[in-house]
Amino acid sequence: MSDDTANNQARHQVNCGSRSPRANASMTATRNCLLTALLVFPVIIGCSSAVSSKTGEEQLSTGAVPPARPPALVRVREVRQQQIAPRLVAVGTVRPRNVSVIASAADGVVDEFSQEQGSYVKVGTVLAQLRMLSTELALDEQRAVLAERAAQHQLILEPRKEDVEEAEAQHLASAAAFAHAEQRLKELQSLASRGATNPSAVDDAELTYNEVRHRMLAAKAVFQRVSAGTRKEEKLQATARLQAQQKHVAWLEAEQEKRITRAPFDGFLVQEQTYLGQWLSKGDPVATMVQLDEVDVEVPVDQSFISQVAIGHSVRLKIAGTSDPSSADGRWTGTVNSIVPRSAWETGSRSFPVIVRIKNLIHGTPDFPVPTLREGMVAEVEFFGSSFQATLVPKDTLVRTSRGTFVFAINPATDGKPSSVRQVMVQPGISQDEWIQVSGSDLESGMLVVTEGAERLRPFQSVQLIPETSDE
Repeated sequence: MSDDTANNQARHQVNCGSRSPRANASMTATRNCLLTALLVFPVIIGCSSAVSSKTGEEQLSTGAVPPARPPALVRVREVRQQQIAPRLVAVGTVRPRNVSVIASAADGVVDEFSQEQGSYVKVGTVLAQLRMLSTELALDEQRAVLAERAAQHQLILEPRKEDVEEAEAQHLASAAAFAHAEQRLKELQSLASRGATNPSAVDDAELTYNEVRHRMLAAKAVFQRVSAGTRKEEKLQATARLQAQQKHVAWLEAEQEKRITRAPFDGFLVQEQTYLGQWLSKGDPVATMVQLDEVDVEVPVDQSFISQVAIGHSVRLKIAGTSDPSSADGRWTGTVNSIVPRSAWETGSRSFPVIVRIKNLIHGTPDFPVPTLREGMVAEVEFFGSSFQATLVPKDTLVRTSRGTFVFAINPATDGKPSSVRQVMVQPGISQDEWIQVSGSDLESGMLVVTEGAERLRPFQSVQLIPETSDE
């Protein structure tokens, strides 16, 4: 043995001596297993190929066919033909039928505001009042002028009894004086014809006669004027002055009324918009009132369903937190009052507002009523369109893919062949409970379609039917 060999053996003995006996045994066993696997693996592959080749040759020589796959188990239901109606459930908001932002009709300082937010007020109730001092002073002055004009008008239209009597007396006195003067003139003229009197006396009598005669005519004219009253033109002037003053006083009274803000209807005060001492300009809001005897529900209806809605249709509503005691299920009944023919298309909406009107229920007392439906409540409105004949299949039959929606229809067993399935493309439509309308296919009432197991099927695959035990 050489020195190098002796040294290697010595190093090997030293290295081996550094491991435990168990570790040495484990490494030896692992090394033996790897060698065995490398030797056996080609033998196994060769044997397997030989056996496979031999089996294939035997099958070809004997004409044997591989066993067929068993039919797939599926549940089926019959296709239906029945009347259905399109249905839409939309969410709307309850709002009052009448909302009024009551404004001040005059300028001034608020001197009275007695109502509180949430209170119920009746028509004509004073909500706010402005200061009235200047208006009342002007009104008192013009009322005094009106009284003066009325007295003047009465005086002109109806003369006093004393004036008529005075004019009549003067007329009678002048008539008596005229008769006396006439008699005296006749006597003197008779004497003068016989030469029994001085001609100058006759002349004086004639002058007196003429004077008294004119006085009588003047007294007669005065009596007739006083008896007939004032001239027509003066009466018209007096009437016009009186009417003008009456209009002026009425205008001031209207201006005074403008300074008082009253409730325009029976309703609820939902917002206060002024306070005592605040200056209000004409048109500034004083309060907001709502009337809740009837309420409207504004519902957005999509353009695909809007043709099914018509004014006058009755609809059912579900309003959370309230119920209609006259209804068995607590739902409310309303009527389509109007359809707004314009959508908010500028914002991308294609829904049209439909206004449904409901008769509200008011509880409480006449002075403190409590409405059941209140502004801002959320309502679910159920619309039904016109019914039509449709083909229905269970919803579970639909198989949706990127190529479209289809169902598997059953091909009945014939000539000893088992039942199979065929793929029928459909267009889903309106749903009703667990059923859905389909169109664009040759499905007919009574045909069987797969409701369970369709996801595992391929077209024309054999199936074994498991019919439903009940037609739910």
